[in-house]
Amino acid sequence: MGGGRCPTGEYSSSSDADSSSSDESQITKLPPQEQSTDRLSDYALARALINSRDFFVGRYEPGYFIDDPDRDEKYEIPETTTLLLIGDPGKGPLVSKIKSVFDDIWSTPTPDSDMAPVPDKFNMTPDWCTLQEHMILKDSTSICVFDTPCWSDFPEENHTVLQDWINNGVRNGNSILSLNKKRMVNYVILHLNAVFILEAINMKDNDYMDMIRDTFNYPFLSFGGNRPAVVVTNGDRVSSAELSSVVDFIKELLGISLCQIFCIPGIDDYHTELKILSLLRYCLEKADQGLPLKQKCLQEKQELKHAIWKGEIFSDLAIDVLIISVCFLMFWNFGLSIGLFSLRR
Repeated sequence: MGGGRCPTGEYSSSSDADSSSSDESQITKLPPQEQSTDRLSDYALARALINSRDFFVGRYEPGYFIDDPDRDEKYEIPETTTLLLIGDPGKGPLVSKIKSVFDDIWSTPTPDSDMAPVPDKFNMTPDWCTLQEHMILKDSTSICVFDTPCWSDFPEENHTVLQDWINNGVRNGNSILSLNKKRMVNYVILHLNAVFILEAINMKDNDYMDMIRDTFNYPFLSFGGNRPAVVVTNGDRVSSAELSSVVDFIKELLGISLCQIFCIPGIDDYHTELKILSLLRYCLEKADQGLPLKQKCLQEKQELKHAIWKGEIFSDLAIDVLIISVCFLMFWNFGLSIGLFSLRR
């Protein structure tokens, strides 16, 4: 991939990258003509990319972000963390871009690696049930992304299909006819096209905006209270000011913070790949946090809640009795002081 990378693999070893504690000592391994400030910056970014990528390759497994030593006994941890990618056209190139981050970091880009322009917003794929499963890591089943068809013209149909995917799981191919392995969705990514958003803003396309907002807020897309991550692509096809207005608009439309919005341009460089890895880490963390408890632990949790509830009821009742008793004593003493309750023999 591009971005001013070293054209060979001679200096790409992660052991080389980790053998020194400073970028300056690493840069001396480069040929003299390449020892420049810009090259140092690229090399530092490359090292950061290698270290970040190695986390997913060597350390991540489903449930990794659950901070509990007994997580295997308490939580329903899947074999594969499954991310569902929904939204505007152009999701296929985005998935390819995510997968390519884990290819050889020092390789040169292929012509089809850039995000290509996408056609109209709607009716891209007539079969709403067709899904494509993509394993993100080679020789590993720990992370997969399901690429879905585009929006339907009818929001109700979108919600019906989404609910079916979340409740019943997803399969590679036609979700109804396919015999491939079913996977339960662990988290959702909402893909938006910056060009489409800008057009909607300029044309005041309220239907499109309402569809985005309603889909994002659809209750079935919340996992452990975590709403979908938002990915904005094709930001390099608009100006910086326009992209900023697009991001601000999405932030206000969905009522989310900027840390939940990830802008992935079509440019192949280290900055783009680090953004992709940040997106992936964010999604995996939210997916792990939303994993359900096992039935036994869920029952114990419910029993504990019930016990706490009964304790709170008893405590509230005791407080009410105490308040009534105090009020009665105050009223009685006041009545005695004014002769309201005179004692007769």
